Amino acid sequence: MPLSLQEGIRTNRLKSLFLVISLPLILAIVVFSIFYWEASKTWMSNEYITNTALDATIDFLAIRVPILLIILAITFFAQKKIMFSFSWARELTRKENPELYNIVENLCITRWLPTPKIWIIEDSWMNAFAVWWRMKDSWVCFTRWLINNLDRREIEAVAWHELTHIINKDSLLMAITILYIWAIGTIWREIYYWSSNEKSRNLWLAFIVLWYAFYPLIRLAISRKREYLADAGSVVLTHDNQAMISALRKISQNSTVNLKNDSISSLFTANPLSWKWFSTLFQTHPSIEDRIKALEHY
Repeated sequence: MPLSLQEGIRTNRLKSLFLVISLPLILAIVVFSIFYWEASKTWMSNEYITNTALDATIDFLAIRVPILLIILAITFFAQKKIMFSFSWARELTRKENPELYNIVENLCITRWLPTPKIWIIEDSWMNAFAVWWRMKDSWVCFTRWLINNLDRREIEAVAWHELTHIINKDSLLMAITILYIWAIGTIWREIYYWSSNEKSRNLWLAFIVLWYAFYPLIRLAISRKREYLADAGSVVLTHDNQAMISALRKISQNSTVNLKNDSISSLFTANPLSWKWFSTLFQTHPSIEDRIKALEHY
């Protein structure tokens, strides 16, 4: 594996660890700041205001953190069902398509990895996604049109792209990130309704609006970075950058998937949404052109 890619993966994992650790701290700081600001309206000493805000923060989070952990656990363990429900996917048996199973199985054997289960979306579009973070319990899903229109080398490249997402535990990180971002927004909404006067309510309303305008950019930034790493991982594992480049070019011509919920779009190989013409600021994936430029250097 090239040193530059190893460093990229190592750096990405450190950033992921930092993100997972920092998000709960950000949540606590946000809550403490809100209570401190509310308490500072009184004519008490700074020590009293700080202690009051700290006690209120502990009481507030003592109830909500367990609830958040339960929601995280439910979201985490139901992730596969949610993905398959939102994408109309179904399990593909080995008898139905032994060639595809052999491709994925042979790829995993070369790296001593357990073979994931394979699902399919019966759709006339070209795309794929992977779910879960442990290889032995993971699922890789392809659309029917992708299987029918990509050659073996291109399918291998796409399969390794998705397997790299599993190896890097990308779906786990995205689930945790989305939950914490949602939690901060929810707490701000609660504080808005809890605020005692109109001025405070207007302030927290402004924060809520800004947060919901800003938080998609955090999620999308994480998603885009991981697409580049998954592309690079595919090239390293197949030793063939042209296969991934060719696959991306074909997929980009017809990548839209009929989803019940757009929130899962970041897990696909290419942007599955029909509004790809919209500003790249809000897209879950880097442009195909940028990804190809990066791949040409591997």
